[in-house]
Amino acid sequence: MNHFGKIIVGYSLVEVWARYVSFVFNGTMGADDGQPIQEQFGVTIYFTPEADFGAVHPLMNMDLQTQYVNKVLSTEIDKKLGGSYGYRIRCTYGIDQLKAMVEQLIERPDSKSACCNLLHPRGWEGEVKAGMKRMACLTYIQALIRDGQLHFFAQFRSQNAWNSHGNFKGLHELQRLMLSRLEERGLKVKRGGLTVTIAAAHLYEPDFNKAEQVSKEAGVC
Repeated sequence: MNHFGKIIVGYSLVEVWARYVSFVFNGTMGADDGQPIQEQFGVTIYFTPEADFGAVHPLMNMDLQTQYVNKVLSTEIDKKLGGSYGYRIRCTYGIDQLKAMVEQLIERPDSKSACCNLLHPRGWEGEVKAGMKRMACLTYIQALIRDGQLHFFAQFRSQNAWNSHGNFKGLHELQRLMLSRLEERGLKVKRGGLTVTIAAAHLYEPDFNKAEQVSKEAGVC
């Protein structure tokens, strides 16, 4: 088990995704409910402020990416994916956390308190009743404004690296939405970096061959 972690810095979604998938594919063998997995621990990914989120890799599932983006932005619960980050952000605790984060930054642009919690023991019962089937993998989001830029920080307790491009694109779109909401309130700032930390990154066996192909293209295998 690798406790030392890895930092991946990139200028595009495709670049970061390929390097991330390659790193996890070359990790250690593990198991998830009896399914073989490759896994790595303590991965940090940083997208620069100018990172390109529009490029597409031929092996990316774009329909699934759209689902993942909607999972972050929409409060509708996706029955197929079994969850909704948008619901958790805006409905679970009786407060719209996105709105609260915007209000906090309007009141104090240098605040370190514009945070969003997606994982709470008391919230799980309500989420199950609402139709969600699994615990949130995305657990925390924080927004910071520094040097005229809105920076996003997100934490995952667990993440399937193969589908991660949808998670990253969704967080990027949420960051853009917050920029728009801030501008509507008179606070205009530029897009800053997006930093994502994953405690347990993994790949499932059905994706091993595709991940190996990505690794070879990236010159890792």
